Amino acid sequence: MKTQKKSRGLRIGLTGGIGCGKSTVGALFAEAGWSVISTDDLVRGLLVSDNAVKGALWEHWGASVFDVAGCVDRGAVAKRVFSSKAELEWLEALLHPRVRELWLEMVHVQAASNWLVEIPLLFEKRLEKEFDFSVCVTCPEAIVVARMALRGFSRVAIEQRSKRQMDLSEKVERADYVITNAGSLEFLKAQTLGLIAEL
Repeated sequence: MKTQKKSRGLRIGLTGGIGCGKSTVGALFAEAGWSVISTDDLVRGLLVSDNAVKGALWEHWGASVFDVAGCVDRGAVAKRVFSSKAELEWLEALLHPRVRELWLEMVHVQAASNWLVEIPLLFEKRLEKEFDFSVCVTCPEAIVVARMALRGFSRVAIEQRSKRQMDLSEKVERADYVITNAGSLEFLKAQTLGLIAEL
């Protein structure tokens, strides 16, 4: 007697430029019943609770990236890595394998669910092969700068982060689907819900 093969849900990789609205799109997918993972949230979790990660940071940078309570100062880490390619590569080598292992395990455990995984460096790290489709969120630069300024980012900080990523136009070219966040929230929601219906 043949055993029925367990069905697998869809796996979507979500990417886009800094400040383009990836998290908002992720929240809309979650509202529609999808299981959603933010790899940025996974990174934050590792910096807070993974003793091996914190130990490596201490060994590499010392007390300069920790606050008085002994917690990782993410701002101090960001200043180091976004001003030095070598330091950024060191941090990515520390964190990315752990983050990838975490989200792959989560997806594997609930394989029948539909998953959206937000990965800013989806194409840079060639992770699109792990997904059925890729989605890129795009937004005009002027809107991104204004939006990030409201979150406390200077123009220099925005440029430092942006230049560490693939050009947004190339991400758009590579993606299976593109969502444009150039208007109202209602416009973004309409596009996202339309995509979900198509998927």
